[in-house]
Amino acid sequence: MNTILKFSKLILILFLGLFFSLTVKAQNYSDAYVNYMSGLENYVQNDLYGKVSEVLYDVEDAPSKEDFISFVKEIQKEMNQFHLDNAGDLMEDEKSEAASFTHTMLVQLGELYLDRAQEMEVEDRLIFLKEYLSETNLDQEIKSLTDDLARSLMMAMHSAMKIPFGMPNDDIAVQIQSISGNQGELLAASNILNDMLMLSGSYEDSEMAVSDFSKNYTNSTHLANLKEGLVSLEKLKTGSVVEDFSFVNLEGEKVNLSDYKDKVIYLDLWASWCGPCINTFKTKTPDFEKQLREHEDIVLMYVSVDDQQAPWKNYLDKNPMRGVHAYAGQGFEADIMKYFKVWGIPRYLIIGKDNKLFNANAPRPGDEAVAALLEAKGE
Repeated sequence: MNTILKFSKLILILFLGLFFSLTVKAQNYSDAYVNYMSGLENYVQNDLYGKVSEVLYDVEDAPSKEDFISFVKEIQKEMNQFHLDNAGDLMEDEKSEAASFTHTMLVQLGELYLDRAQEMEVEDRLIFLKEYLSETNLDQEIKSLTDDLARSLMMAMHSAMKIPFGMPNDDIAVQIQSISGNQGELLAASNILNDMLMLSGSYEDSEMAVSDFSKNYTNSTHLANLKEGLVSLEKLKTGSVVEDFSFVNLEGEKVNLSDYKDKVIYLDLWASWCGPCINTFKTKTPDFEKQLREHEDIVLMYVSVDDQQAPWKNYLDKNPMRGVHAYAGQGFEADIMKYFKVWGIPRYLIIGKDNKLFNANAPRPGDEAVAALLEAKGE
């Protein structure tokens, strides 16, 4: 049942993301493209979902990898035929985007199989993924990476290696380095782009990764996507002046980052509904605060992204903490969350004096964070 729900969620997220994009940028899309995607959505909901459920979930055991790949190749034929029948009036960039959307769906189908076939050992799972990309010709067809496509490829890679997605793990990069040819190139580019999307490291880390990729794959068609990704991260270079975000404090007064430009800020993005955030407050934060109590030029700033102020205030009323408490609201749609590419909380940042970015992905409260803060203030 959980896997069925996962399939529904994957397709829902895919289409919600797409149609949110269409709504926001409606002026950039033709009516033909909107109709095309509506037709594809109808196919997924009324045809594909039932077929996938029958093959993967309405059976006691997962099908063999050969049978599932054969099944997906039939689905691929249907999607290709849909494209031939409906893409004639699309502009060239819309055709490319439609193809990327189809590629993303096919990659997600492969990831669903890996999720269903939990009994498979990692070695066999990796073999399946390589064969899947080869048999569906995705490793040849994918010439340009969208954010969703790169993320889906990395979700599949994580699933193949039974590593939770979103958890930093060098094993993924090491495994990708062992894969040659088009697949190695595709997965390496996807890994770099996904790291940029999730801000797994610093701007400098991404810059070095793109540089290494360009040396290994000089003529790669994915270089354009990676360079675009780097441009989107330029504001997060170490030493860049952070935008002067405004919040509301517990008294309802306006609070700006620039109010603390003469201090080093340890910025903690959290919400009252976030279990790991609350657990850190209870287990790590008290000692962390004590270690920094004598450092008057270091301020601990806790910014809540709760949708409403009441839960934020109620939590702090019952669990008072030192430091500066501010409210941003809007969850992951908050401007500061988008600015720092925050995909999960808690998230910690260190902003140096004069509001210059020191670390966009700082250590969680503890000795390592204390050391980083002291370094940020020049000690």
